[in-house]
Formats: sequence, structure tokens, C-alpha cells
Amino acid sequence: MYVKITYPFKDTPGSIQLKDIYIQTHDTDLVHQLKTTNNPVEIGIILSENEEKYKITNPQKADLHIEIADVLMDPELRKKFKP
Repeated sequence: MYVKITYPFKDTPGSIQLKDIYIQTHDTDLVHQLKTTNNPVEIGIILSENEEKYKITNPQKADLHIEIADVLMDPELRKKFKP
């Protein structure tokens, strides 16, 4: 299964951008953990604790899209990046 994870990233003090990471995994527990969090720090922790269960792939069509946009402070920015 290919999973696209979209998360907020603060590049400069005045901006928040959305970035994507694509992973390939067959581990349903990992996918469940990723789907049940809305915190980008937790996403990083989950991925680092389970790095043997997935591999990072090049952007392509994903079977599942997990968007960690609930932590964004600006609702207009969130609307702008909705697929």
C-alpha cells in the first residue's frame, strides 16, 4: 500500500507550508497508528519507531492520503491546500 502523508512544516517564522511524504508499507498496524494521530510530531515518532516496516518512495498515486492539517492555525491556509 502506498500512503501519502501531508503535514504542516514551519520553514520561516511567518509561514506554515504543507509538505508531503510518500511511504510504501504492508503493515496495517502502522497505517492505523498514522491514521489515528493529528500531530506532526507524533507522525515523526511513529515513523522513526517503525522504520523497518516501510520504505520512502517517490511521489506517485497513493492508496491512502493522511492529512495532518488539524494543527494548522490558519483556516484559510488549510482551505488553500485541500485536494
